Amino acid sequence: MKTTLRRLSAGMATVVAATAVAVILLPGMASAQTISRIYSYTTKGATQCRAEANVAGPGYYCTTTTIAGTKYYALAY
Repeated sequence: MKTTLRRLSAGMATVVAATAVAVILLPGMASAQTISRIYSYTTKGATQCRAEANVAGPGYYCTTTTIAGTKYYALAY
């Protein structure tokens, strides 16, 4: 019984941690955008983002996002 309870507790801790990471990485629901990839907030990062947005096709664009206080370029849909 104790082993089962420990496993359940560990499983729940993993789910809570994964959900917390997802909430931090994904934009808010009001924005209705999906971040596909992030790039460094440099000229090189901006160039890579624009190039991949052009290759990805219609609906993809580059934007900026802040994750844990650090700014990034992001390929979004």
